[in-house]
Amino acid sequence: MSTDESNNDTTKYRRPSPIQSKQPSTENSKDGESTTTILCDVCHIIRDLVLFFCRRIIFGPPIFKLLVSFTIIIIGSMLKSLGLAPTSYFSLKTNIFNTYFAKLGWGWTMGLLIPFIYLTYITTCSHYQIITRHLVRLLIATGVWFIITYLFVNVEAHTGLCKHETMRGVSRKVCVSGGYEWQEGYDFSGHVFLLLYAILIINEEVKSYDKGTNKVDQANKVVHESGDTLSNINHEYLNIVSKIIQINYVLLAALTILWEFMILSTALYFHHTLHKIIAASVAVFFWYITYYVWYRPNSSSFLYPSSPKD
Repeated sequence: MSTDESNNDTTKYRRPSPIQSKQPSTENSKDGESTTTILCDVCHIIRDLVLFFCRRIIFGPPIFKLLVSFTIIIIGSMLKSLGLAPTSYFSLKTNIFNTYFAKLGWGWTMGLLIPFIYLTYITTCSHYQIITRHLVRLLIATGVWFIITYLFVNVEAHTGLCKHETMRGVSRKVCVSGGYEWQEGYDFSGHVFLLLYAILIINEEVKSYDKGTNKVDQANKVVHESGDTLSNINHEYLNIVSKIIQINYVLLAALTILWEFMILSTALYFHHTLHKIIAASVAVFFWYITYYVWYRPNSSSFLYPSSPKD
């Protein structure tokens, strides 16, 4: 036998069979699938825990939210009055949270609530007239916020005084720009009003979350039972919307925590105690008069917007 023939025989002998060559790739794919499954399970567990924490703790009963908020305001104000509030970055009016969050607080709140309400109700009904009746609540809340903060600013402007004999009748802006000291009048805290009002509104509006997710769960059951192609398309669409709603829900919870922290910061460093309590009481009044007196269950009139649970 020649050397070339022996080499060919050896090559043929050593060549792996198709079955043997496929085994490692099959095992690797199985390992990859099991790892992906474990990661998905871990992500689902974390998601469920976060949503449970949001639902049970952050978005608690209104009475609980009010007790927490007023406790923060009273204790923070007492520490400020006694001079026990520690000097920190948050005592500066120019701190990043005050400049970019509290002063723009209504924009942040509406920026998350509008898509949340729209997407939540679009999963439960296809009538835009019904969705509009729910969005009207945010329009009313925006009107309340604008009018009350405008009144607070004007009350302070008319009750304050420039500490200079020839500048007593000027506005605060003219007084301060002229280098003179402004003696504050009745400076009701617009921040306390805005933050607490936003917290209470968010706490009411997220009540529709369970209704929207239940609709997605029902759609999943229909898909599994029917196997219809059109149902599968609707199912994928609802799943995408459901994930966006969940992300929005968690962001609203994070915003609620931030607003509560900003209430504490305001209570510790700014405004008089009575002015903060009055501002908070005004927020509670308009929240209650709208959500528990004005808004009606199953309402079909724009004059009486539907309540969030409808």
